[in-house]
Amino acid sequence: MNLIQPLDRQQRHFLPECIEDYVGQDNVVRFMDAFVNGLDLKAAKFIFPKENGQNRGRPAYPPSQLLKLYLYGYFYQIRSSRRLEAECSRNLEVIWLLGKLTPDFKTIADFRKDNADAFKAVLRQFNKVCQRLELFGGELIAIDGSKFKGQNAADQNWSLTKLEKRSAKLEQRLEEYVKALEQEQTQPERALVRLTAEQLKEKIQALKEEQVEIADKVKRIEAAGQTQLSATDPESRSMKGPHGYVVGYNVQAAVDAKYHLVVISEVTNVGVELGQLAPMAQSAKAELGIEQAAVVADGGYFKAEDIKVCQEMQMEPHLAEIHSSPSERAGLYGKKDFQYEAERDLYRCPAGKELHKRRELIDKGRRLFNYDNRAACAQCPLKARCTQSEYRTVSRWEHEECLQRMAALVKAQPEKLAKRKAVIEHCWGTIKWLLKGGFLLKGLRKVRAEVSLAHLVYNLKRALNIVGLAKLMEAIG
Repeated sequence: MNLIQPLDRQQRHFLPECIEDYVGQDNVVRFMDAFVNGLDLKAAKFIFPKENGQNRGRPAYPPSQLLKLYLYGYFYQIRSSRRLEAECSRNLEVIWLLGKLTPDFKTIADFRKDNADAFKAVLRQFNKVCQRLELFGGELIAIDGSKFKGQNAADQNWSLTKLEKRSAKLEQRLEEYVKALEQEQTQPERALVRLTAEQLKEKIQALKEEQVEIADKVKRIEAAGQTQLSATDPESRSMKGPHGYVVGYNVQAAVDAKYHLVVISEVTNVGVELGQLAPMAQSAKAELGIEQAAVVADGGYFKAEDIKVCQEMQMEPHLAEIHSSPSERAGLYGKKDFQYEAERDLYRCPAGKELHKRRELIDKGRRLFNYDNRAACAQCPLKARCTQSEYRTVSRWEHEECLQRMAALVKAQPEKLAKRKAVIEHCWGTIKWLLKGGFLLKGLRKVRAEVSLAHLVYNLKRALNIVGLAKLMEAIG
C-alpha cells in the first residue's frame, strides 16, 4: 500500500535553470507582464527616475516593474509594501514577473504614494481592452456607493456635536469637583467624595485642560469650514454604513449591466449619495463613449436637479420612489393623491376641488410654486385625512415634468430597477474582499489610487472568467 510521505529535506532539488519556466503559459502573470509592457507610462504621468550623468549610486527600479508588482499584489490581496517585499524573494510568480528584482518595502510604498494619480490612466487602458472584447454593453448602468474604513480610529475623529456633548459633560463634572473641593476645605467631615483636596485639584486641572483642547478642536473645525476633525487622516470622515458608523471614505461606482464590469469609480469623503448621481452618470457616459443609456440607483440618489441633468444628457434615470412627504409620514394624503392638470395649471385634490397657484418661492436653490384652495379646505369633509393645518398646500417644482417622466419610465419598465442589486452588489462583494480591512493609505489622493487598483483587478478577474486568458492576450497583442 502506497502511503503519502513527506520528502527528505536533505534531498537536493533544483529549480528550472531558466526563469521563463517558473510559470506556465496559462498563468495570469503573463497577461500582467504583457499589459504593462504595452503601456506608455510617461503618457500616464508615472514618475521616472532622473538620469544620473555621473553614474553615481545604484540605478532606480523601472516604474513598469513596480506597477506589475502592485497589479499582482492587489490581484491576490497582498497590499502591504512589506509583504510585497517578501514576495519578491520567495514567490516564483513574482520572481518571474519582476525578473528577479527585489525592491525594498520603502521603494514599493513610495511608488504607490508618488504615482497615486497615474493609476487611473492604467485603469482606463484596461477598460479599452474590455471594450475591444465587447464586454461593456453600454445600455444599463447601475450606480451605488459603499463606505470603506480609513486609517483613522473612531476615537480620533470629532464632530461638532460630539465635542459639544463632551464639553457639557466636562462642565457638569467640573462643577461637581469644585463643590466637593469647597466642602473638603470648609466641612471635611461632611465630604461626599473620598478624595483629598490635592487629588480634587488635580482632577479639576485635568478637566480644564481637556476643555481647552475641545475649544481648540472646535476652532479648527470652524476655521476649515467643516463639521468634523480627524487626527490621523485629516480627510477621512465619520459616516453611517450598513453596520454602524465608520471613519473612512465613500466609494462610488458605476457598473455596466452586461457582465457587471465597473465602468468608473470615484472616492469622496461625503457620507451621503445625494448629489452623486449626475456626476457619476456623466463620467460613465464619457468613459464608454456612448450617446445614451439607462441609469438605475437607489432612493439615496433622489435629487430632482440630478434627475433633470441626467435626462438632458440622455442618461435616463430609474430611481426608486421615496416617500419623504411629512403628510405621508403622518398617514395623510400624499402629493401623489393630488392630480395635476397641465392645461389649466392646477391640482385636483381627493375631494375633487381645484387647488390654484398662489405664490412662488425659492427653496434650497429650487424654484417652487404653491397651490391651495383655502375656502374649499374650510368645509371639506376629508380635511382630517388631508392636513392638520388650516388648509392644505401642494408644492410643484418648476421642472416637475422631469420627475413625472422618470416615474412613468419606472412604471413602464420595472425590470430595469429590479436588476440594480444583482448588478452592483456582486461588484461590492469582490472589491470589499480585495480591500479587506479598509484602506492602507491616507488622504483622498492616495485612497483613490487604492480604489483604482482594486477596480482594475476586479475587472481583470471578471474578464478572465468571461473570455479567458488567451483572448485577453490576443486583445493586447
